[in-house]
This record gives sequence, C-alpha cells and structure tokens, in this order.
Amino acid sequence: MDGLSQPIFTQALPADDSQQSAPSQAVTQPGPVASTSTAPVAAPEPAVLVQAEPAAPPPPPINPSSAPQQPGQSAFHPFPEQDPAALPLTGFASIPARAAVLPNAQGYTRPTPYEAPNVELGAGLSREAPMRRFVNDAEIEASRTNGQGDLARQPGVVHEEKIQSLTVDQLRKMGVGRLPSGFCYSARMTLHAPLPRTVNENDPHPEQPARIQGIFNKLSNGGLLARMIRVPVREVLREEVMLVHSEGHWDRVRATGFQTIEYLETCKEFFERLSLYVNPDSAFCARLSCGGVIEMARAVAEGQIRNGFAIVRPPGHHAEPEEAMGFCFFNNVSVAAKWLRTVYGSGTQKDVNGKEIKMNRILILDWDVHHGNGTQRAFEDDDDILYISLHRHGNGFYPGGDYGALESVGSGRGRGFSVNIPFLNEGMGDADYLYAFQRIVMPIAYEFAPDMVLVSAGFDAAKGDELGKMLVSPDGYAHMTHMLESLAGGKVLIALEGGYNVNSIAVSAHACVKVIVGDELPVMNSLGAASLAATNTVHEVQRMQANYWKCMGEAVETAEELSKAGKIESLADILKAHRLYELFHEYSLFNVEFSSPSLEEAYHDQLLLSENVYDSDVLLVFMHDLGSMKAAYTAATLDTDLERTQLLDTSREVLDWAIMDWGFGVIDVNLLAHLPTVRNQGVDPKRDRAREKELALYIWDNIVELSNAQHVILLGSGAGCHALMEIVRNRNHQLKKRVRACISVLGHEPPPELDASSGVRPWYKTNSLILLPSTHPLHEDARRAGKHQKKFGNVYRATAEDESRPTHLLRASMPKIKEFIASKIPLDQLKAPSTSSGEDVVMADSADAAPATAAAKIEEIVPVVENGGGDGGAPAVAAATTAPN
Repeated sequence: MDGLSQPIFTQALPADDSQQSAPSQAVTQPGPVASTSTAPVAAPEPAVLVQAEPAAPPPPPINPSSAPQQPGQSAFHPFPEQDPAALPLTGFASIPARAAVLPNAQGYTRPTPYEAPNVELGAGLSREAPMRRFVNDAEIEASRTNGQGDLARQPGVVHEEKIQSLTVDQLRKMGVGRLPSGFCYSARMTLHAPLPRTVNENDPHPEQPARIQGIFNKLSNGGLLARMIRVPVREVLREEVMLVHSEGHWDRVRATGFQTIEYLETCKEFFERLSLYVNPDSAFCARLSCGGVIEMARAVAEGQIRNGFAIVRPPGHHAEPEEAMGFCFFNNVSVAAKWLRTVYGSGTQKDVNGKEIKMNRILILDWDVHHGNGTQRAFEDDDDILYISLHRHGNGFYPGGDYGALESVGSGRGRGFSVNIPFLNEGMGDADYLYAFQRIVMPIAYEFAPDMVLVSAGFDAAKGDELGKMLVSPDGYAHMTHMLESLAGGKVLIALEGGYNVNSIAVSAHACVKVIVGDELPVMNSLGAASLAATNTVHEVQRMQANYWKCMGEAVETAEELSKAGKIESLADILKAHRLYELFHEYSLFNVEFSSPSLEEAYHDQLLLSENVYDSDVLLVFMHDLGSMKAAYTAATLDTDLERTQLLDTSREVLDWAIMDWGFGVIDVNLLAHLPTVRNQGVDPKRDRAREKELALYIWDNIVELSNAQHVILLGSGAGCHALMEIVRNRNHQLKKRVRACISVLGHEPPPELDASSGVRPWYKTNSLILLPSTHPLHEDARRAGKHQKKFGNVYRATAEDESRPTHLLRASMPKIKEFIASKIPLDQLKAPSTSSGEDVVMADSADAAPATAAAKIEEIVPVVENGGGDGGAPAVAAATTAPN
C-alpha cells in the first residue's frame, strides 16, 4: 500500500467513508540508494496529497483487525477502558486510538507528505587521498621551478629535518603516516528529551541528553577530538530507513514530530509501556542519529577515515522493523549495514585511493548489556551479516523472552549467523568478557572474515551503571576494541547505543577512542580468571555454534554418523552402571525400579535405597548431581583422552557420614543434571523440570511416607535442590510433622524460590539451610537480606575452603551441615553402628544375601509392573533387590 494514499495509522482507525482520503496523485518511489562517492542523491519530487480534513473521529472500536501483530512484537494487555475481550493494541498503531479514549483527549495532527531533504552525502570531507610525504630541500626547490608552488606548504607534507624535532604526540596530531580516525556529533541530538510533565525533575530519565554531551566533552578535553576528523551529521532518508524498517514504521515515527506537546503527554502511559519517551523533536533526532552512523560508515568505506566513533542518540539496537521500543526509534547500525551492502555490494565503487570497495560481509558486534533484538531480527535469515551479542539474559532482564538465548541462532540461510552469548548472572567483569572474546567472538569473526566491523557500543555493562549491574572497566572496553581492530583491515565503526551512567560511558568511550586513534593499550595487571558462570556460558555457546562454525569444533559428529563406525554407548548409562555397582558393594545400596514408565525411562538406575530405609529412625533423602567429569580432549577432533579423564564423585562423604557413622536410612537420587531425560531426545528444560517434580513427589509418596522414620532430612546438591523444593511446595502439611532439616548446597545458580502461597515460609525459615559460595550475587545485596530469607530460606556463605571450585563446595560445607542437623535431631540419643573391622565384613556379607525383612518390605510396598522381557508377559516385582553382576 502506498503510504501517502491513506492516512497514517489506518490499521488503528475505523475504515468508514468519512475518514478516507480523496484519490491522490500517483507517487513514484525512488529506486535503490545510489552510490554517494561521486554525486549526491537527488531529492525525489514531493508527492501531492489532496485530502479533506476529516471531522474529529469518534473513539475507534477495538477489534481483532485493528492491530495486526508482527513476529516477535510485544503484546500489551488492554487498558482498563478498553474491551478486555478484544485483541490488545500493539506498537505505534495504537497511539491515536489510545489518546481518543482518554478524558480530555487532544486532537491528532496528520503530518504533511514526506519530502526528502536536499542533502549532499559526504559533504564536508575531502574526496581526495590525503598526502603523507617527507621531502628534502631538493624536492622543495624542484617544485618551485616546475610550477607546483611551495611544496612544503601543502597539507600532509613534512620536511625531513623538521621531523626530528617533533614529538610523538605532535606527529599523531598531524596524522603523519596513516589515515586519521573520525567522529560525528551534533548538539541538535540533545533536543530529544523527556517532556517536563512526564518526568520527575529530581530523577532524570536514564536516556538523557547529557549522555552524548558527557562523551563529547570528555573526548574534547582529553585532546582526542583534535586528532580526529569530524564527519558532518545529516538526516537519514526515508529510502535508507526502509532498507530495514517498513514504510509504515517510518511514517509512524515521523508523525510524532507533528503532534502537540499536549497530545504526546496524553500518550505518556503508552510510550512507557514501550520503554520510550517522545517529544516533537524526537523524530528529527532519530533521523540525525541514523544519518550520522551512515555517514560515518561511508567515510570509513571510502577511505576518508581509518575508523570512527559515532556519538549519537537516540540509540537503535532495540528498534525492530515494525516497532520502536527500548529508547530506540530507528536501528542505526542495522540501517548502516544494509546501506553499505546496497551501495557497495556491486563492487563497482572506488575509494579515495582508487581501490575497489568491497562490503559484502559485515560483522555487527553488540556489547550492550541488553540483547539487540531489533538488530538480530533485521538479519534473522541473512548469511552476509554476522550478528554477535554479549548481554545479560534471563530473569526478565530487558527485553525479556527467549529471543537472545544461546539457542537463538537465526533461521533459514541465516542459521548460525546470529551468535548470542547470554550471561545469566550480573556482576560479569573484564575477565568474563575478554574470555568470551577470545573463545567465541574472535575465532568466529576470523572465520567469517568481514569487510567492515560495526560495533553497537552500549556502555551499560560498565562498572557503575545501575541498570546493567556489570563490572566492565574502561580498560576492558579498550582491549575489546583493540582485538576488533585486527579485523577487516582496521575498518571499525563504533556507534553509541546504551549506557546510562554519564561518567561511566564517558570514561569508557574515552578508552575506546584512545585505542582507535593509535595510543598504547592499557596494561591490566589485576585481570584474574573468568568466573564459573561465564565459562559455563561460553562452553554452552561453543557447543551450540559448533554446528555452524569450524573453529568451534569441526569434529562434532551426529549420532547417525558415529553409528556407522561402531556401537554407540551412552556415557551417562556407563557412569550410572558404575555408580550402582560401587555403591552396592560399599554401602549396600539397592537399585529400585519405578512403577511409572516415564520415570523409569528418565531415571533408571538412579534411585538407590539402603536396606533399612523403612526401619531407621532417621531417614536421609539425598538428591544430587552425578559429580564432575574432568575430561581432557584433543582440540582438533574433540576426542576425549580416556587416560586423563576422571570422575569426581562428591557424594561419598555424605554417604560415609550418614551410613557408616550413624546408620541412617538413605534414599540416594542421582539426577544427572543437564542430560536429556528421554532417550534419543535433546535437553528440554521444561520437560526435565516437570520430570524432576514427578520424581520428588513419587519418592515422598511411595517411600518416605511409608517409612517408620521419625526424623527426615532433605539434602540437595546442585540440580537436586530444585527437586527437593517440589516436596516442600506440594507436601507441606506432611513434611511439617517429620522433616527436621531442609539443606541445599548450590554453586552460582539462583537458589529455588519458595512462593508465599505455599504456606510454609515460616517453617522453612526455621528448618532450612542454603549454602552458597561467597561470590554468589545474593551475598552482594545485603539490603535485601530479609527478602532473600523469605524467598530462599536461611542463606549462608559456604566455608572458605575450596569455595572457588564448586565441585568441592559440598565437602567444604559438611561441617556446617553436620552442625545444623545436630541442632535439629538428638543424634546423641541414637546408637551409632560399630565400625569394627569384623562387623564391616559381616555387613558386606549380609548385603550379598539381601536381608529378608527389608527385601520383603520393598516387595510389599512397591507396585508391580509388566515384565516386557518375560514369556507371555508374566508380572515381575518392580523393586529390584538383587545386586548388579
């Protein structure tokens, strides 16, 4: 549909005859954006729009056709005054309808037809190659005699004798020997500011004009701008924006510039739902911001500057093809990337040195702390533009949802060209980011071999930014910039995105600019090692991206390919069988089959019971991970070096204490976290969490409830903590009578949360013990310790010994666990079993015979299932009480 033949926002207005415009003249759309290296783009003829001014429309009805939702677009619940049964309005399409239903609504003003500004692209920069020459007296004299004038006075020419008297800083300011860097900035972009009545004067909006003012002043006062070329800023053209966004989106953003302040204040609540604010100058500033990034990209591509920093706002990486959101209107970097491909993709353009410009492959590196949902969506199925993002993800962090998870890798021919590195925790610092750069970003970037690198440089991961809550230092940003300069022959364009602490973004931008102008790289003496959370994330991303990039592990083979070489055995099944054999002979623990087919399929050989599980006074329910596999492998083939691979079983000390020292009844459940619970199917977190809940309740209902134990201890480690919490949530009335302690030992993952609706928070507060490493994020916010205690229980720091290695946390926590249990259960009144060597032998011998009392009780309690392997389907006892061979 021609955007000029119908009123803007037609999908949100009633389609009655009174609001239809008169037939307009045909408008010829301009063709693709032409090359700008030789001539400016001519402005298209303005369209003539003949339209009668309609009367003030009544409030438009809300119906399912009023707001077609775009893929990935956020849906909002209807406002109170709207029909709850109708489809919620979404995006800018609902602005007129939203204002119309409010009391004292202001009239909506329709914008005039679009007329492209008559701008000369690249104005203000020389199109000639800069001269960098050293001359002597003879050359100068020769230039005077052949009519060339005084050679020594020409730009870029330095007398060879003078060069010895110049300092390094003076030479750098002259740009001698190489192209200078560039920057763009316009004070007009500070016009985008919140309306006075929509904000609190004492609490400025995070996306404030001072962001670019602070950066500009920091760079200017530091003398960096004097060493750079200023690239003029101009407005982006509609045809350029439409390389990424729809014409309707262009029209909707442009229309905000024609509204009154009173009208925009009326729409305040709606804009806040999109994390936006708008004033009559916002659309103009958005055009300047996008146009400035394009001009910087053109100057780098044509060789007028070596690299550059675009000091622009509003930011852009959240803006989707059909939606403005997250402080963003136009996606600046995405538009610039498409512009480069459109203008220079044919390979017929020449730079200022006469070399052919190649812009076929563009890398967009987004280190903003928020995922650039708009940028990834713009290139979802594009294999010529690689998008890599490092960001916080999960727990509702903006923009929320699953888009931006490590599994989000693009679609169609663009599959694998979206690389997301989602940090799940706050507090990530330099070591974490540089580790991700070295293991993921740079290897994939080298394999991709881009022609230019565009950096969506949000500095909200900087230390001091309260929204991002990350700890990246200016030196960390400098080192990331330095690594990117090794790509694309140094053609790097850094464009400002987020970052809402003015001081943090100023010093971070200053560190990046010092690198691109050629200053020495800062030394990082206290970098330290990457955190466990970061290394886990990087490892998971490597596993995912190994399907698309050779540098991530080219030898990853499918099960179908491996089956052609021989029989495939699951390592998980091998480890479970080994553990079953060992624990039977060491502790007389018996394997028990499940009467539930789904549980048997998911957890076979993972439920082990002691022979006194129904008779002991104290029963320990111990749910834990398998342990930690310490594997060595060859980088070329990813084959595991079996001679150097070891299994660290962290559960033995618990079993020694519970069985050998005190003779407790034990239910041992090995969950094998992060492995699929259904054979030949991948990991499904939702399905696996549902299976864990089913498993925990099955154990409680079929074993714990039927035991004679007066004291029950729930002990979870790793993934077992979430399973045990399902017992607390769903069997609260029964557990209050018998459970004396509920203990969880976790690494850096969030502990399971107990809802207030469960009704057991007071009991859990008294009987819980949550042990976390001292570096866990929950310990950092002491102000919310009371809230943490309500939601998670009694949270303590684990013992300092070995807490840097989470595999040792359980052992390091055992003294605290024993002390806590002793305070809840009168262990001194219980008779501990003798540990003499003679009785040990008797116990081992009796295990082979399987005592009749325990075996009989197990056979009596556990239901029977059909034996699929017997003749005629004869029933068999579900509880397997025989030892493995």
